[in-house]
Amino acid sequence: MRRAALVGVLALVVGTGCIGTAAKQAVYGVTGASARYYEIKSAGGETALDRFNAVGVAAFDPSPMQGAVPAAIPQKVQAAVVKHLTESKMFPAVTAGTPPAGGLLVRGKFMDFDPGGSALRAMGFGVDPFLTAQIELVDAGSNQVIGMAMVTGTVKSAVRTGLDELADGVGKAVKGLVERHHSKHD
Repeated sequence: MRRAALVGVLALVVGTGCIGTAAKQAVYGVTGASARYYEIKSAGGETALDRFNAVGVAAFDPSPMQGAVPAAIPQKVQAAVVKHLTESKMFPAVTAGTPPAGGLLVRGKFMDFDPGGSALRAMGFGVDPFLTAQIELVDAGSNQVIGMAMVTGTVKSAVRTGLDELADGVGKAVKGLVERHHSKHD
């Protein structure tokens, strides 16, 4: 009798864990990469970036990682940041490269990268892939750094993986940071 009860409890615990992991993976598969940022130097208050009408996004510098960041990442991150800032409708113009005088420049350098890759990640073990960059928000007219932050994109999904997902996470993090200092966000 005790053996049957023990087997039943064990089956319940294992089954619940597997169901929980499957449910989390389903959510991660839908939501995509997660994003977070940490401000090192605040860009100011909730309307600090309202004065800018244009944003330029430079390709992030991979050199601090001494070759550990895949060559395709800078362009993918630049495109993801442009995409997320454009979709936010906070600025009339968002482009890759340098903004016009009086615009806001987003530039950065990659500081940490882990591609993940464990086959056991699908079962909840191993490191989630992540990409971290230190970014600067720069007044293009004066070339003054007005804000600085660490931004990270993390892929928690075992299905939606790859460089595009990591770049999208960094793009979401930059968007979140900019929204914090702009009154016209979602």
